[in-house]
Amino acid sequence: MKQANTDFQAARRKNAILGAMSSTAVRLAAALLSFWLRAGLDPAGFTSKLLLILIVLDLGSIPLIWVSLKMRLKEIQGGEEDAAAQY
Repeated sequence: MKQANTDFQAARRKNAILGAMSSTAVRLAAALLSFWLRAGLDPAGFTSKLLLILIVLDLGSIPLIWVSLKMRLKEIQGGEEDAAAQY
């Protein structure tokens, strides 16, 4: 029983880390695509400024992803899901 529990926790940790990594990769790809699109625009134009705001929001959300991952890993280590599954 204990071994199965640690296997489930290891799988949850792995999935949480992969989710954070893939989400970060998507955010970085979106920011790079926005930079590329912005390069062909007039820097003083509305669309260029809007893309810059979107880039900042995309990149600004990345640290929040990793903070959430840290909290998720603590939940997994604490066994909160395992305790809740008993009810």
